[in-house]
Amino acid sequence: RDLLHLLAISISEIGRLYCSCFFRPLLLQAALPPSLDRHHINRATTTTISSMPTVLSERLFELWDRPTAVVWCEAWTHAHAHSEVLAEYWNSLSSLIFVVVGALGIRNAIKQKLPLVFFYTEAMLIVVGLGSTTFHAQRNFLGELLDELPMSALAFGYLLCCNELHWLMQPPFRLLTVGLNAGFITLGWGCYLLLHSYVAFTTTFTLQVFFMALLSLSALPELGGPWATSRRWWWHFLLAILSGKTGWEYERWLYRTGNCPTDPSDPLFWLHSIWHLMSALAHFSWIRYVASLHLYQRGDPSCGLEKAKKDK
Repeated sequence: RDLLHLLAISISEIGRLYCSCFFRPLLLQAALPPSLDRHHINRATTTTISSMPTVLSERLFELWDRPTAVVWCEAWTHAHAHSEVLAEYWNSLSSLIFVVVGALGIRNAIKQKLPLVFFYTEAMLIVVGLGSTTFHAQRNFLGELLDELPMSALAFGYLLCCNELHWLMQPPFRLLTVGLNAGFITLGWGCYLLLHSYVAFTTTFTLQVFFMALLSLSALPELGGPWATSRRWWWHFLLAILSGKTGWEYERWLYRTGNCPTDPSDPLFWLHSIWHLMSALAHFSWIRYVASLHLYQRGDPSCGLEKAKKDK
């Protein structure tokens, strides 16, 4: 227990360094005009920059200082309970699982020589992890955007990972499928940003995942139907995402009804952290499933689907 606590404190200090000493200076540097030296930002320079009437700097700091309207149970019951930097201590730490899984995914994509879109998708998962950490640690609107926007970009990457695996992702329908998805995402994000509706984002992302899930389940029909052995990793994905989503929805219900658990020994206290873990597991399972389809398509025996095809 003491070792776990020490590890948590260490990660917290990394978060302090990331949020306080790295991210905000990046915002300042983004606002610097070319005439100023970007490598020497002292306190006086910071004060000068923060008062510069540039649209970019004003907008960045406005988003950074603007609090998020999304409140999780940990923020309601234990805000800054363990750290001055991390508002939601455990939600912030559990977000780092996305960084770990994304890094392992890139390593696996290199090893298996998967299409470039897999590298993009794993990189977006890492961005989601960093954005989620910022969101839960700082509880500002910029952190919310850094969490939600990459999630839609990640789900769009899922769609592209199905390229050539389904007739909707083959000519002549591929361009239409991708175009309609891009248009739907743009519409959803327009509603989210203009109407400040978090529901617009969650609905958009959920439908993105729903579409790619059905698309991938029916990919390469020669491998068998939905219950074929070759689809087992898809079912692992479904079990993980449904379990995590159920916990996510229940946590939102607890907050809306004012019943957020206050005792960390209560399993319900960990619902959002469990969502992070289960969604990371769902990502891992789905990527493994689709990667095996690509390996099978190019005749790589390491995919293990030839035997599964015989056993369907």
